[in-house]
Amino acid sequence: MSRDYAYRHGRVALWFTALSLSAACTGGNPDFSEALPPDVMTPSDPCQVQACANGGICRFDGSVALCDCPAGFTGALCEVNINDCPADACENGGTCVDGVGSYTCACPPGIAGDRCEIDLDLRLTVPRRMINDKSLSLRAEMLDPDTGNIVTDGCYDTLGNVTVTSASDGTVIPSTVVIFDDHVPVPDDSIRFYHGVGSVSLTLDGGAAVPAGEYWVTVTVGQRTAKRRLTVESSPTWRVMPPALSGADLVWGPNENIRLSSHQTIVPAGETLTIHPGTLIMVDTTGGYEDGTLLVVNGKMAAAGTIEQPIHFFSTRGAAAMTHTLSGRSLSNPNSWRGIFFYGDQTSNMDWVVLSGAGNGPLAGHPRPPILNLANKHNLTVHDSVLVDATGMMFQSPGTGTTTIRRTLVSRVGIGAEFLSSGNTVLIEDSWWTSIGRGPDTPLRYDGDGIHVDGAASKQTIRRSFVVDIGDDAIDHSNSTFTIEDTVIHDAADKAISMTNGLATIRNSLIFNAGSGVRGTARVYNSTIASPSPIANPQVLKDSIIWPYSLSSCAGDVSYSLLATGSDLSCGMGNFSMNPMFQDPASCNYRLAVGSPALTASSTGGPIGYSR
Repeated sequence: MSRDYAYRHGRVALWFTALSLSAACTGGNPDFSEALPPDVMTPSDPCQVQACANGGICRFDGSVALCDCPAGFTGALCEVNINDCPADACENGGTCVDGVGSYTCACPPGIAGDRCEIDLDLRLTVPRRMINDKSLSLRAEMLDPDTGNIVTDGCYDTLGNVTVTSASDGTVIPSTVVIFDDHVPVPDDSIRFYHGVGSVSLTLDGGAAVPAGEYWVTVTVGQRTAKRRLTVESSPTWRVMPPALSGADLVWGPNENIRLSSHQTIVPAGETLTIHPGTLIMVDTTGGYEDGTLLVVNGKMAAAGTIEQPIHFFSTRGAAAMTHTLSGRSLSNPNSWRGIFFYGDQTSNMDWVVLSGAGNGPLAGHPRPPILNLANKHNLTVHDSVLVDATGMMFQSPGTGTTTIRRTLVSRVGIGAEFLSSGNTVLIEDSWWTSIGRGPDTPLRYDGDGIHVDGAASKQTIRRSFVVDIGDDAIDHSNSTFTIEDTVIHDAADKAISMTNGLATIRNSLIFNAGSGVRGTARVYNSTIASPSPIANPQVLKDSIIWPYSLSSCAGDVSYSLLATGSDLSCGMGNFSMNPMFQDPASCNYRLAVGSPALTASSTGGPIGYSR
């Protein structure tokens, strides 16, 4: 390359850069038609000299050179990074950090989540939107900030407080908590926690007069406080579904208002109903007893919400649909919708779904109408959902499919579940079943079981769950061979576990304050039972505590267990009778205190009884 060419080439580059900078300063595009310095050669294509920043592509149309910018940039030379932070990007005091075509939230201490929506000591699941004259249901979980685990201490005497405030000026918006039944009082604006998990439904007192806009929902319990942003809508536009879904009607959302008005809305066989995050589904109803509006899934349903934007099913009649009613012999609320019935051999899922105000249908099984009904071989997976304030039976499975329920709350319903057939598969993990089977003070409130498991050919497991405050049997059963692990059962009006034939295997579980313990045949390991008639037929009892009620060591293979004073200890190995020294039974704390004789009583010298 000659020295003269290099000199002139450098002059072109300097001129091109200067012209581009001038254009950037004036907000225009560089005009390459301006005369070059007289001693340099004019380039035939100015884009041969790179001028666009941040990956922009120079385009010369014969007269003007332009920069085509990649996503996230603008400006004459693509030199400006677009601010992608929306006004409400981050919650709980988070700071929005702009990226390229994206943003992130920098969260203050004690807060996590993509939008700083998770308080590390109080986690909320709240629909992102609500209609001002309808209802809102939410869940709150008390967490250990160091581990992220739910703090399960205590019984169900812990009360929190819930408020709705204006995001613009902090004005409190009066609201009323829905009372499903009054068997356990709930003070105004309160939320009751069962072993660290609580839920509440509420309505805004002003109803349709509450202005549309941005609000905050705040839950406080003790020193814990968490809040979530809530968009209140007034008289929104609804997309009303036809009786038979097809085409575009098989996709709901995201962030859409869907209305079910037909007596039955049907997903045809072979089709999939897809429900995206943030979708509100308002269901009309007939107003007649045992005759609510029904969603029939002959194909499959894929409802995939998120913690930030749950999917919300609710009744158009608001709070009136979410209370326990009684008319004659009917426990069906005429203001409620009916539920979702699944048929065929497909697999459906419900993730981060909030569902309330359902159960208005013909009675089935025990005297409650089913809400989520699984017929034939339909499989259903329910994760992280909130199923509350519904007068019916939340789950019923007359079919032989697989039902998997994880990290889900079932509370304030007529019956929790009935898995009735022989040959079904059930897995319940890390879930809370609370305040179930209560209701009007009549004999019809009974048979309000927590969970019913049946069938000699069924495979059923309940693991790491709480079944608490149940109007009849906590777990009812017929003929099944099932397993309970790491589970707490207490405050059942009748039996903790009621068995007709079959066999229960119980591991590391706690039963107390029930009408009786286990009626039937059971194998029990590393568990504590503190209820009358602890085990009717203990096939095996090992490394366990039966207190303060007696159980003969000759009743079965009973060994290395602590049995209450007065028990027959003449059979078995390693059995003894001494006060187990629970830490605080009045507060539902059955951990062993320091110095307890049960701490070193197992066959290996370790502790016996329930531990968690």
